[in-house]
Amino acid sequence: MFKTAFRIFVHLVFEFVSDFGFIRQLGRPMNPNILKSNLAKPIFYLFLVVCLLWFRIEPANAHRVNLFAWVEGDTVHVESKFSGGKKVKAGKIIVTDPQGNKLVKGTTNEKGEFAFKIPKKTDLKIVLLAGTGHRAEWIIPVGEIDMPVAGKKPTQEKDPTVEDIVIGVGCILGLAGIAAYIHRRRKKE
Repeated sequence: MFKTAFRIFVHLVFEFVSDFGFIRQLGRPMNPNILKSNLAKPIFYLFLVVCLLWFRIEPANAHRVNLFAWVEGDTVHVESKFSGGKKVKAGKIIVTDPQGNKLVKGTTNEKGEFAFKIPKKTDLKIVLLAGTGHRAEWIIPVGEIDMPVAGKKPTQEKDPTVEDIVIGVGCILGLAGIAAYIHRRRKKE
């Protein structure tokens, strides 16, 4: 099945390229048994589009905004930072209920923090607008709001630093060196 599909695709490519005269310029005669149907070129174009979509470009998270929120008693605390660790200063915070009604508006301080009293017992959607398209959201479910005062701050993900990467590569190279040394000693014996 795959070989047949591949042969048809190769014939379609040669037919498509020969329309531009490339194959004839190479001096190769065209195979007269090439698939000649009205579907040949649409199938080729469809396959080409699928191949291009297969190798799509993923968006980069170079300037991603991180937002963390947690409940302590009757207060919601919000922290925000960019992926590199820089705090979001003067970022706009908008708190809405599930229906989209604005409950609280404010801005983050110099440390990227913002706190507010819980306006009502419902799910809270916290949106951070950090400028130039940087946006982050956090949803606090009503179950967390009803929790007792001993709410905990969520743990933050730590992005790997250059030092962490260098240490990791060094460990891998060290283990590879030890394995090569042991292999060499066994060969000598």
